[in-house]
Amino acid sequence: MAATEALILKHNPSWALAGVDGTHPAWFADLAGAGFTDLESFSFDVAVPYSHADWCGRIRASAGVAASLTPERVEAFDAEHAALLAQRFPDDPLDVPHRAWALVGRAPD
Repeated sequence: MAATEALILKHNPSWALAGVDGTHPAWFADLAGAGFTDLESFSFDVAVPYSHADWCGRIRASAGVAASLTPERVEAFDAEHAALLAQRFPDDPLDVPHRAWALVGRAPD
């Protein structure tokens, strides 16, 4: 993921979602402000297998690529991304880490 994120930033330096770790600590304040109590969070990580083609498609569809770049820039990103995967991550499929994160609380009476 880090290599893909660096490539997205190379092609789209203004991408605002870089560096996200899959948690949302600000949501504690949101729920507390709405009156929720007994707030707790938990997370777990899983490795999700993607073929190179599927990972390229998943990333192409992301906000940092197809939703923000011109078609020509998306094409350039795609070519560089495919080359990166082939060179640095030749195993296909590859395991991509994903984090599941939850925040639970007691609703106000």
